[in-house]
Amino acid sequence: MTIESTAITGPHPAHGLLGRAARHLVHCPPSWDHYLLEAPSSGEERFLLTGDTPGAHPLFNDGPGHFHDPQLVTEAVREVGEFVGHQYFGVPSARPGLFYRVGLELTETAAWRRGSGPARMTTELRAVPGHVVDGVPRDLDFRLEVSLDDTPCATGTASLVFVMPGVHRRQLAHSRWAVRAAPELADEPDGPVRPVAPGAVGRGAAANVVLGEPVGFAGGRLSLWLLAPSDNPALGGSTPDGHLSGTLLMEALRQAAVLTAGRTVGLVPERTLPASCRVHFRGFAEADLPVRCTAEPGPLGRDGAGRPAVPVTLTLTQNRRTVVEARTTVVQDF
Repeated sequence: MTIESTAITGPHPAHGLLGRAARHLVHCPPSWDHYLLEAPSSGEERFLLTGDTPGAHPLFNDGPGHFHDPQLVTEAVREVGEFVGHQYFGVPSARPGLFYRVGLELTETAAWRRGSGPARMTTELRAVPGHVVDGVPRDLDFRLEVSLDDTPCATGTASLVFVMPGVHRRQLAHSRWAVRAAPELADEPDGPVRPVAPGAVGRGAAANVVLGEPVGFAGGRLSLWLLAPSDNPALGGSTPDGHLSGTLLMEALRQAAVLTAGRTVGLVPERTLPASCRVHFRGFAEADLPVRCTAEPGPLGRDGAGRPAVPVTLTLTQNRRTVVEARTTVVQDF
């Protein structure tokens, strides 16, 4: 399988948010027995996802240009994960795939430094089905091993659940009801939200900033409001179902971690890199309601190579209801 969108100049929903980047998905089955019988897989399947890192993406190439953006990995896996379930595990196409856990850890920071041109990114995927009912899995667990120009540089995990259409509609309806069910818990900005400077979150374009200036700092925690630009396709905006895209939420977490490391312990944003993240999506973020981000830094330390490193715990809430939880570690690399 080849996933490519070379005919367009920027991200487009029909081609995924990686835009012009061409990626090749190669199936490496441990056995061909069930394929000869035209039966879907019931066990672990292995894949290779390969392609060059983009050179002019409006989001993932925006910024000082010192590092490749690790979100290229999670975005690419998000784009192929649902396809893998439908194509190789017999999940009906009517069941959407929703990622609810994502984790990534950089094992070789030096490999993420950008050179003079694109790097070849290869991601080994192992997909394991779970909760199989009548031969059809309800979820898939992915294990990831990432290399840049043949240098192993990251490992990760991702969990994807496939939801029946009726159940999905009820979940969406319940989410909309629950977040509005207690007006006394309403949580919204006191006034207009002023965006942070792009450089403070490791970006260069104001259009890619998705956080406002901190509105509070109490007990060691920063409190910020999310901005959801509706005219920036690189961020995914809102989905047809009316909630914020996973790409936008992941970018908000990245920006909050970088901003917090800079504001609280003095790490230089243009030289910082999220070296690890563990993200749990606990619900939908409604596109028409404010989202608060709370960031709590841990003590400044050092990673295994002696680089300054700070852990940051992040929580996204709507009307005091938790939508996303994350634990990250930000390192400074010169």
